[in-house]
Amino acid sequence: MNALAPPDRAALQLHLAAPDFRCGQIEGRWRLSRVEWPYVVIVISAAPRSNAPEEYAFRFRCDGYPITPVTGQPWDEATNQPLASHRWPGGHQVVPSVFRPDWMGGICLYLPADRQSIVGHENWRTEYPYRLWQPARGILCYIEQVHDLLHSTDYMGTRGAEAATSMAPPPLRAGHG
Repeated sequence: MNALAPPDRAALQLHLAAPDFRCGQIEGRWRLSRVEWPYVVIVISAAPRSNAPEEYAFRFRCDGYPITPVTGQPWDEATNQPLASHRWPGGHQVVPSVFRPDWMGGICLYLPADRQSIVGHENWRTEYPYRLWQPARGILCYIEQVHDLLHSTDYMGTRGAEAATSMAPPPLRAGHG
């Protein structure tokens, strides 16, 4: 007898099978690596940069999905551990303000869609309404934002590759971090 999946896991499975998610996979924007409930690892492509990977893995905590937002952490697929901070995506302004290993010990990204980062940032609800978690879109609203950042002109490759020329990353917006 097969046990039914809990509602949060069933909702995630529906979103991972939805046309918008599948289209992103077919287009090479992201791929599902594995599900180890309540975590899912999704690998997101990055724009070509010198000494940088073609993609980054992120482990998302999904319990309470989709009502509770996910939280995403850069992940090392080979070791199945958090990605070392010098291997996180880096850039000039926006990218380092989102990919902050110093923020909450590196357990999440500094994004309004993240369940950990939204706490204490009530101002984001009015300042960044288009970046908030949307239960109807689910994990797609998060990974699309990450994909966009990794394909922006601000993205310069890994932090380690650009560390010699960059200072500490600025906050998302002055006074909000």
